[in-house]
Amino acid sequence: MGLAKMIVKDLQPISMVEDQGFRHFMKVVDPRYQIPCRKSMMTGEIPKLYEQAQKTVKDSIQSASSLVLTTDMWTARTTEAYLTLSGHFIDKDWQMQSCNLTTIHVAVQHTADNISELLTKITDEWGITSKVHAVVTDNGANMVSAVRKTGWKHIPCFSHTLNLIVKDSIKADTSIESSLEKCSAIVRFFHHSTRATDKLTEVQNQLNLPQHKLIQAVDTRWNSVLYMIDRLYEQQQAITTALCLLGRNNMCLSDGEWSHIRQAIDVLRPFEEATKEISAEQCVTISKVIPLISLLQQATASAGQSNSLASQLEAQCKRRFQNIERNHTLAVSTFLDIRFRNIVFCDSANVEMIKSRIITEMQALACAETQSTRHEAAATASTVTQVTQGSPAECSSSKGLWREFDSRVEAFQSKRTANTDAYIEMRRYMEEKVIPRSEDPLIWWKKNETTFPLLNKVAKKYLGTVATSVPAERLFSKAGEIISQRRNRLKAKNVNMILFLNSNLKLQ
Repeated sequence: MGLAKMIVKDLQPISMVEDQGFRHFMKVVDPRYQIPCRKSMMTGEIPKLYEQAQKTVKDSIQSASSLVLTTDMWTARTTEAYLTLSGHFIDKDWQMQSCNLTTIHVAVQHTADNISELLTKITDEWGITSKVHAVVTDNGANMVSAVRKTGWKHIPCFSHTLNLIVKDSIKADTSIESSLEKCSAIVRFFHHSTRATDKLTEVQNQLNLPQHKLIQAVDTRWNSVLYMIDRLYEQQQAITTALCLLGRNNMCLSDGEWSHIRQAIDVLRPFEEATKEISAEQCVTISKVIPLISLLQQATASAGQSNSLASQLEAQCKRRFQNIERNHTLAVSTFLDIRFRNIVFCDSANVEMIKSRIITEMQALACAETQSTRHEAAATASTVTQVTQGSPAECSSSKGLWREFDSRVEAFQSKRTANTDAYIEMRRYMEEKVIPRSEDPLIWWKKNETTFPLLNKVAKKYLGTVATSVPAERLFSKAGEIISQRRNRLKAKNVNMILFLNSNLKLQ
């Protein structure tokens, strides 16, 4: 079983158990150990591990009151399409939990109807369909439509939206786009020529510059553009000198172009910082979206007068994040994060609307709990009545003249308690001091859980939402390692097992 764990955690090919070098190594370590064959691993040990891990994950998510899903689709090097689904929630100890639910081969067309059917089929199998609070995906039309067809709330991936904002802004600013094309050409030149690379290293040594390699931008990740131009600017002198020595003066950037690069680095840095912060998994992220948008808009507005790219970024932010404070999930999450509460909202009217909707949700929870308690009490009373029926101690309030009056009083008290408790908790919460941004809001909620018996349930639901679909996307790179040259015939069910174990299996 230990060998199976090593294979799935380190993403080693199953065939390693037949490699001569590995078998020799194990013979040296322990000559008595019998190495299982490849067939034994794939039909015995790994499926057994999968069943154990699946049971652990099921037990964990069944205890959650609500879940948020992240999902995306990807294509393997075998050209087969896969859909990955991950779940996220806050557990009873107020810890953020994430789990990979499944990676399924999609053999049908990627229409909204087909994807919607797949999503509900997976959640039905896990028994969590009624617990799903929202689903986070990229802005692909088919994914957005698929989630809405399920009836779940759709939340666009914040990182993907930032990616679109930066890419569209660069495309709209022709001057910086031209400079970036030249930058990409320079990087390609040094990457494709050993002689050029050697010359750059030689010049770096002469100028006492760090021997950093140049970075090429990738179309799907906007921040790779920033990393590319930041490295080029760091190596500006070495690159210009090396190009001249190699007779490639025509590739050199002008002073004006270097100035554009410097301005682009300055204005893109806050977007990169926001992308990194919002992509974390083990901490609350959804509540940061509104504050980060406000900060990005301030940063672009202050730089916009002298920076054309900043002006484009500012315009794109305004267009894509219009009325963001009215987005219920984002607004409630921000409000229930004690680090932010109401201080990050620009419009006080939005705060009052949020408070009102939260109070309504709390009242509904209280009524549901009262109803449940009433059913339990009725069942208990029925049992007691059957045992004590005919007893002279039978209370006259349960029957007779006062029966209708007592029922009205009970109903009035239940309604009054549900309504007033919600308002009292909200008032108490507004009187609490905000905590420093560096502190964990979940620790605060854990300490104050009993103080806010209704509000803490709402907080757990919304703060457990993740802001990006990055958790699902991170599995893509792992999948690329799994479906490698040595494992290009791996069956879809085995891809799912290995990815599931890699994400969820805890080594002990």
